[in-house]
Amino acid sequence: MPQNLRFAFRRLRKSPGFALAAMVTLALGIGATTAMFSLVNAVLLRPLPFPQPDRLTWIAYDDSAMHGNGEETLSYVNFFDYRARQQSFTAIASFRGSGQTLTGAGEAQSLNTTIVSADFFRVLGVAPFMGRDLTANDEKVKARVVMLSWDLWQRDFGGRRDLIGGSITLDGNAYEVAGVMPAGFSFPVETPAPDLWIAAGHDADDNQHGMWLNRSAGFLNAIGRLKPGVTLEQAHADLQTIATNLSKAYPEENAGLSRIVSTPELDQIVGDTRPALRILFAAVAAVLLIACVNVAGLLLARASRRRAEIGVLAALGASRGTIVRQVLIESMVLSLAGGALGVLLSTWIVGALRQLLPATLPRFESVTMDPEVMLFALAVSIATGVIFGMLPAWRMARVDPLIAMKEQGRGVTGRHRLQSGLVIAETALGLVLLAGSGLLVRSFLRVLNVNPGFDARHVLTVSLSVPESRYPGGKRVQVFDRLAEKIAAMPGVETVAAGWPLPLSNSEISIGFEIEGRPAPKNVVQPEHMGIATPGYFRAMGIPLREGRDFTDADNVKGAGVMLVNEAFAKKYFPGESAVGKHVQPGIGDGEYKSAMREIVGVVGDVKRKGLTSQFDPQYYLPWAQAVITWPGIAIRSRTDPSSLAGAIRAAVAEVDPQIPVKEIATLESRVTKAAAEPRFQTLLFGAFAGMALLLAAIGLYAVLSYMVAARAGEMGVRMAPGAGRADVLKLVLNRGVGLAIAGIALGLAGAAAVTREMAGMLYGVKPLDPVTLAVVSGLLLIVSLAASLAPAYRAAKLDPMMVLREQ
Repeated sequence: MPQNLRFAFRRLRKSPGFALAAMVTLALGIGATTAMFSLVNAVLLRPLPFPQPDRLTWIAYDDSAMHGNGEETLSYVNFFDYRARQQSFTAIASFRGSGQTLTGAGEAQSLNTTIVSADFFRVLGVAPFMGRDLTANDEKVKARVVMLSWDLWQRDFGGRRDLIGGSITLDGNAYEVAGVMPAGFSFPVETPAPDLWIAAGHDADDNQHGMWLNRSAGFLNAIGRLKPGVTLEQAHADLQTIATNLSKAYPEENAGLSRIVSTPELDQIVGDTRPALRILFAAVAAVLLIACVNVAGLLLARASRRRAEIGVLAALGASRGTIVRQVLIESMVLSLAGGALGVLLSTWIVGALRQLLPATLPRFESVTMDPEVMLFALAVSIATGVIFGMLPAWRMARVDPLIAMKEQGRGVTGRHRLQSGLVIAETALGLVLLAGSGLLVRSFLRVLNVNPGFDARHVLTVSLSVPESRYPGGKRVQVFDRLAEKIAAMPGVETVAAGWPLPLSNSEISIGFEIEGRPAPKNVVQPEHMGIATPGYFRAMGIPLREGRDFTDADNVKGAGVMLVNEAFAKKYFPGESAVGKHVQPGIGDGEYKSAMREIVGVVGDVKRKGLTSQFDPQYYLPWAQAVITWPGIAIRSRTDPSSLAGAIRAAVAEVDPQIPVKEIATLESRVTKAAAEPRFQTLLFGAFAGMALLLAAIGLYAVLSYMVAARAGEMGVRMAPGAGRADVLKLVLNRGVGLAIAGIALGLAGAAAVTREMAGMLYGVKPLDPVTLAVVSGLLLIVSLAASLAPAYRAAKLDPMMVLREQ
C-alpha cells in the first residue's frame, strides 16, 4: 500500500492540471452534498433530544372528513378523559402556546410561554435542573405555578437559587417558581423558544369563555410516551376506542371528533418540510453524481493515454487486480483531497444556509458541521472515489499488453463511446435539475405576484402584551383609545386601528355559529374563522369594503350586535344574494360563550391568513368593543416610511403605561417578505444546484471534445491535407458536441417528466410539466453546450495538417 500511494502521488504530481480539475470538481459536489446533509440531518434525521424519543407520540383529532382542516386539537375536558382512560402510554400531557408579561425583574417584557399539564416533563423524560416537577395539585383552580427555562433564569434572575419556592409576577399575578429546567431544554420546538412553562391551573383559574369545561373548545396539543412493548398501532387503536365512546356519550359537543390521529412526535414537528428537503437532497445528490461522471470521464481520457504504460506493467507480470488496485488508489487520493476541499466549502455553505433558512423551518438552529456531518463527508469521499474510479480501473485492467505496446509512440487513439455516454448522462441530469429550478423560479414569481388581499405599503404593525388581569374587558379598549390618540398625532400618520388576527400571522380561532332561519343539523358543528377589528382597521390595512359599511364608534358594548364577513363567507353561505342585512349568531361575544343574533352590516375583501399560497378562507369579524377576547395588533398607515415611527411608538406606549411591553414592531411589507421566505429559500437552493450542474455538464462536454480533438488529430490532418477546409473541421466538432447535448436533453426531458411530478407540493400556480419551462431550460442547456464546444472546435480548426501527419 505505501508503494501504491507513493506511485499515485507521483503520477498526480506529473499531471497537476488534471489533478486540480478533478479535485475542484469533486469539491463542488462533495461540499454541496455535505452542506445539504447537515440540513437534512438536523431537521429530519437527528432524534429529538429526549430519552427514547421514538416513543413520543403526537395525539390529535382527525377532522379532515368534516371540516377539511386535517387535524384538530383537544379541549381540556376531552384531554382529561383521554388521560384517565388510556392504557397504552406511561403518561400523556397537554400544552398550548401563550404569552405573559414579566414585571418586577427590570423592564417589563413579553415572554413566550407554554401552558402545560402536570405530566408534561415526565412525558418528555426530562427532570428539572433544580427544584421540583409539576404535580396534579398544580392543575387545580387558582394554582399558579411556573417552571423557568435556564436562559430566563440566568438572564433575568442572575441564576439565583433562592428563587425556587419564591415567586415572580406575570400579568400582574404572583406565580410560585417550582423549578428550573436544564440548559438546552426547549419544547415545544418553535421559534422563539419558550421562556417558561406555566401549570394548567392558570387556565382553570382564568376559565375564559368556558374554555376549561367546554368540550368543543379545542386548543390543546397533546403528546404521550408509549409504554414499553406497546406499538404505535396498538396505542392508536386504544385512543380510537376512547374517541368513539366520547362521541357517543357527547354527540353534540364532540360532533365530528370521532377519529383520532397518532403519529411520531418527530413527524409532527417536521410536518410538510420532509418532502421538500428530500427533493432538495436528491437534487444535490444529482450534482454529486454529475461531478463523479465528470471525473470518471477525465480518468477515462487519461487511461487512454496510459495504455502503453499499463501494457508494460502487464507484460512485466502485473495482474489485473494489481492494476485495478493502483487505479482505485489514485482515484481515492483524488476523492479524499476533493473531500477535504469540499468540507471547507461546505463550512462556508452552511454559514450561508443559516442566514437564508426561513424561521418556519423546524430545528433550523441546529444546522451545524457536527461530527455526524464530518463522518458523512468522509463516507461520501470514499464512495465517490470508488464510483468514479471503478470504470477506468476496469477499462485499464482489460488492456492487451501487446496491442498497447504497439500503440506506444503513435499518439492517442481509442474509442469515445463510453466518454460520450457519460456526457449524455450528465447532460440529462443537468436538464432535470434545470427543469426543477425553472419550475421553482416560475412558482416563486407567481407567489410574489399573489394578491394577499391588503395593501402592505406604508403600514406598520405593532404587537403589545397587555395583561388581562391589569386591564380587563373594557379597560383594554380605553388603553387602546389613549394610545391610538397619541399615535394619530404623530407626523405622517393617516390611520390608526387594531385587529386580530393580523394577515399572514397564521393565528386563528374557529368559532361555530348559526344563521337565522337555518338551524344547523343536529350533532353538526359549523365553525369558521373569526376575527376582531376596530373602526378604521380595514382602511388602515388597505382591505377593500365590498358592500355595506365598516364598523363605527357606535358599534360598542352598548350598541346593537353587528358583524362583518369576507367575500368567501358571503359566497359560501349566501350564494347569489346579498349577505348584508342577514343575521348570524356566533358562539362568542361580550364575555359570554354564546351571544345574541348579530346583523351583517358589511362585506370586506378576502385576506390571506396563513401564507401567500394559502386559500382565502371564510371569515367573519366582530367589533372589538363587543368581543374583547384578546389584545389585537395595531395597524398604522403612514404617508412616510412607517419604520421611522418605531421609536416614537415605543415612547408613546411607555407614556401610557411603562408596564406594557412592546412585543414586535414590523412593517406589513416585512411580513409579506417573511411569508415568501420558504419558497425563496427552496428556489435559491435548487437554483444553485442547477447552476452547478450546468457548469459541470459544460466542463464535461468541453473535456470530452478536447480529448476527441487530441485523439482524432491524425484523422483531421488527413481530412485537411487533401483540401478539407477549417470550416469543415469546425463543423465536425460542433456537430459532435451539439449531438451529445441533444441526446442528453432528450433523455433529460424524459427524466424531468417523471421527477418534476414529485415537486408538485413545492409549486404554486405552475404545473410540473410546464412546457414553457421545459422549452426554456432545454434551449439554455443547448446554448451552454454549444459554447462549451466552441473552444475545442476552434482548436481543431487551427491544426496544422503537415505537423499533425508528421507526428502521427
